[in-house]
Amino acid sequence: MECRTLVGHLIAGTQGYCELLKGAPAAKLRSTLAQQSEAAGTDPVTTIKSAVRSLRAAFAEPGALERTVHHRVDIPGSQLLAFWIGDAVVHSWDLATAVGVDPGLDEQLVELVYGYYAPIAQYAGALYTTGWFAAPTRPLSEGATPLEQLIHLVGR
Repeated sequence: MECRTLVGHLIAGTQGYCELLKGAPAAKLRSTLAQQSEAAGTDPVTTIKSAVRSLRAAFAEPGALERTVHHRVDIPGSQLLAFWIGDAVVHSWDLATAVGVDPGLDEQLVELVYGYYAPIAQYAGALYTTGWFAAPTRPLSEGATPLEQLIHLVGR
């Protein structure tokens, strides 16, 4: 995925998650993601900052983490937050790798995301049935860092 497409995906996903948290049906997220190529617009930095501010405000609303949202299946807002954090961490690595810089991801954050994704991957490969992640194609190297473990888990 080229960098601009990835940034558009992050923007569209963030906007779509905000819409889900405000009661939109799952189809709205799919249609928002379908527009990801245009999502970055002419000022992607301002656009992503605005989208993140809106999503943070939506998650800060009373009851947002308990609210039912209509993702692929109905889930609580707290699980939507976990999905968004995981997406942001993995795609931060994708973007940093694409441009050749250190992703600078906090180890505790990486461990949190790994701890969320690992049980889903072990449950009949459920992490991979969505098509969002690929199953690992090679063994994990011994002594892998938490980031290497996460990246391996999501098939990068």
